[in-house]
Amino acid sequence: MTQRKKGNMNDDMMQLAMAAPMVVAQRMIRMVLAGAYPSARDRKEMGRMSSEKVDAFTESWNTTITRMTQANINLGFDLMRATWSPWNQTTGLMNTAAARFGNATTASMEQSLAPARRRAGANAKRLGRKGA
Repeated sequence: MTQRKKGNMNDDMMQLAMAAPMVVAQRMIRMVLAGAYPSARDRKEMGRMSSEKVDAFTESWNTTITRMTQANINLGFDLMRATWSPWNQTTGLMNTAAARFGNATTASMEQSLAPARRRAGANAKRLGRKGA
């Protein structure tokens, strides 16, 4: 398995944009071919499709809540530090606070996208194999 670079949201979005339509198409074809009476294998795949979406959303949401709560706590401390230290360079503290919050927001988005990208990529590989 190759090692991925962490923190590249553009790559993650591109991988998700490539994998998701393939997975949707493969699953739709499978549903159409199954017709009104899907096999046990088809029913299992349809159930998996639903549960994976819930799991990915839950994992993303928990990551977002955790990261953004921590970012807001840090922002609050930075703002208090700037307010209670008027003899320091308040502008510098405010710029640092804004940069830290912006970096935390970007990191939160990157980490929140990962569960959907991982699942879509794995599904594209799994469904793309013959006999899957």
